[in-house]
Amino acid sequence: MNTGFGTALDSQVVRHAQQGRRDAQRQLFETFQRAVLSSLTGLCRDRELARDLAQDVFIQAFDKLPQLRDPAAIGGWLKQLTVRTALAHFRRPQLLVSEPEDMPEPDARDWLSQADWLSQQDDIKALLSILDDHERQLVWLYLVEEYTHTELAELFSVPAATIRQRYHRALQKLKQRSSA
Repeated sequence: MNTGFGTALDSQVVRHAQQGRRDAQRQLFETFQRAVLSSLTGLCRDRELARDLAQDVFIQAFDKLPQLRDPAAIGGWLKQLTVRTALAHFRRPQLLVSEPEDMPEPDARDWLSQADWLSQQDDIKALLSILDDHERQLVWLYLVEEYTHTELAELFSVPAATIRQRYHRALQKLKQRSSA
């Protein structure tokens, strides 16, 4: 699914933005603001919070932009900054809950059929609203932002098997609610 982070931006514009030129920064903002806001809205469920976090993303982006080595990578770099900003907002001290070891790991066919089922739902955002923040973020990042299990495991600092189990449980929860 294309979320807008793949939009091409002239590398000269990125270089000018890195140098602090306001016209180039405005062009970068206008090119990616919809992608950033859309991604954050999906991750946060709250449009006002998403707007606040989008401001944070662009403040950080303009601050860290001189560190970007490859101007062609601006979309991926900004996407990662967006996701990390949202996850940092929701990270709060919480009790460690151990994952049950006896729960079978879903196989790839089951995983794909569940993803297909969810993508066929009319209003994914409304359906995802029944999930808690962490479940919704995981499902959104996997289906909409197209993160892999390995990337999600790295992002959430847990093993890939844990990511698969949490994803499986979130989809089961969605199926139970939608069929009720």
